[in-house]
Amino acid sequence: MNTTRSECLRNDFIYALMKFSNGQISEKEANSIADKKLRLTDFSDDSPLSHKGPRWLAKRIVKIMS
Repeated sequence: MNTTRSECLRNDFIYALMKFSNGQISEKEANSIADKKLRLTDFSDDSPLSHKGPRWLAKRIVKIMS
């Protein structure tokens, strides 16, 4: 995955974490979560996550945290 796409997915994921948590997750916490989760996540074209996207993953993480 190229750097531009990777950064775009990361930024989208961080924004989604903050939005879906209704302000309970700060930008600093969202960055920390992104560093941990996206390092282990495969968004390549053949991955199921490539079709669901970073917002779906963010919703799942917020749901688990609640």
